[in-house]
Amino acid sequence: MLTTLTKLNTAQTFAALVCLVAAIIVALTSDASLQVLAISVAGITLFATRSLPEATTALIIFLAFLAIGAAPPEVIFSGFAASGFWLLVGGLVIGTAITSSGLGDQIAQRAFASTGRSYTRAVWVLSVSGLAMGALVPSAIPRVIVMMPITLALAKAMGLTPGSRGHTGLLMTSAMMILVPTYAFLTANLPTIVEMGAIEILYGEHMTYGAYFVQNAPINILRFFVLVALLLAFGRGTDGVNNDAHPFVKEQALTREQWRLLGVLICAIALWATDVWHGIPPAWVALSAAMVLLLPSLKVFPPQAMKTEIDFSVAFLIAAVFCISAVMNEVGLGGQIAEIVAPTLLLGQGSSLWDLAAITGFSSALSHLTIAPATPIVLAPLAASISEATGWSITTVAMAHNIGFSTTILPFQSPPLLIGIALAQIPVGALTRLCVVSAIVTSFLGIPLTWVCWVWLGLI
Repeated sequence: MLTTLTKLNTAQTFAALVCLVAAIIVALTSDASLQVLAISVAGITLFATRSLPEATTALIIFLAFLAIGAAPPEVIFSGFAASGFWLLVGGLVIGTAITSSGLGDQIAQRAFASTGRSYTRAVWVLSVSGLAMGALVPSAIPRVIVMMPITLALAKAMGLTPGSRGHTGLLMTSAMMILVPTYAFLTANLPTIVEMGAIEILYGEHMTYGAYFVQNAPINILRFFVLVALLLAFGRGTDGVNNDAHPFVKEQALTREQWRLLGVLICAIALWATDVWHGIPPAWVALSAAMVLLLPSLKVFPPQAMKTEIDFSVAFLIAAVFCISAVMNEVGLGGQIAEIVAPTLLLGQGSSLWDLAAITGFSSALSHLTIAPATPIVLAPLAASISEATGWSITTVAMAHNIGFSTTILPFQSPPLLIGIALAQIPVGALTRLCVVSAIVTSFLGIPLTWVCWVWLGLI
C-alpha cells in the first residue's frame, strides 16, 4: 500500500511540475505555437499519470486553449464532430452490452476450450485473433471495442485476478495485437488510409493491397513475434487458477437477448469488414448498432441504461486528444517542426539505410507530438521533397512514413490504445513499458530487415 501511494504521489508531483512549467511558459510568451505546445505536453502528462480524472483533464485542455485564443471554438471542439469520437460513443454502448448481457462470458467460455488455464495458449489465441480481425475490420477502434470485453471475460474464466501480471498481460495482448502488427494490411488502420488517400490526391499515386502487404510484411511479422515473446515473458508462470466464485460452464446456452446482441454484432463486423465496397464509415456503423441495442424492445439494456450502465466520460478523453491535434495543426506547429527537422535528416547522402532510418524516425517522432491519425496530414505534403532528396518513388516514401507512425512508443500516440486503457483499465505503466521495449527491438531489427527486402525488390 505504501509503495503504491509513493508511486502515485511521484506521478502526481511530476504532473504538477509539468503543469507549472507549462503555465509559466503560457504566461511569459506570446508565441501561439509555444503556448499550444506547453498546454499539449501538460495535458498529455495529466492523461499519462492519471493525476486527474480524464474528463477533468479534457475540460482543462479545452478551457486553456480557449483562454489563449489558440484557435476558433469550432477547431477546439472539433473532436466532438470527429468520426472517431462517435465511433467511441457507439463502441462504449456495444462494449457495455457485450459485458452486461453476458455474451462476452459466453464467447470467452468457448475460447477457454482452446486455452484452458494456460496463459501461453491464451496469448497465442488472442494474438492470432487480433491479427485475423485486422485483415477483416478496417479500423482498430471497432476491433478493440469487440475484443476487450471478451478478453476481460476470458481472464475471469481463467481465474486470473484483476491487476495480476497474467490478467494485465492478456489485456495488453488484446490491445496491442489488434493494432501494431495489423499495419501489414492496407485497410486495417486509419493513419495508413489517410496517408494513402493523401498521396493519391496530391500525387496521383495509387498503392495496391498486395504491393502494400509485401512491402510492410517484414517489419510487421517481426513485430508480431516480438510482441508475443515480450507478452509471454511478462506473464510467465501466471497460469489461471481454479475460481470457485465464477465456475466455468462449457455448455451454457445463449439467451434470447444474447442471440439478438450477437446478430447485431455480426452485422456490424460484416459492415466494418466491407466498408471498402459500401463506403459507410465505421463510426456510423457503430452508432447504428448502438441505437439498435438501446431499443427497449430488444431488451439488451434496461430502459435507464443511458443513465445507469454506460459511462461516457471516457469520450471526453478522445475528444481532447483530437482537440490537441487539431489546434496544433491550426497554429502550424507540425509544419514548423517539419521545416526545422527535415533539412537536418541528411537525406540522399549516399546511404539508403540511413535514409530509411531517418525518415521512419522523423515520422515516429512527429506522430508522438500529435497522434498517429493526424501525422499523415503533415507528412504527405513533404513526400515530394523527400522523394527528390532520396531518389525513391513517392509510394516508397509513403511506406517509410507508415513504418514510422505505426511504431508506437507511447500509448497516447494511438487512440485505439487509449480506448483499450479506458475500457479495460489497462495499467498505463505496464503498457508504456511494453510499447517502448517492442518499439526499440523492432526498430533496431525491423528497419535493417525492411531495407534488405526493399533493396531486393528494387524499391530503393
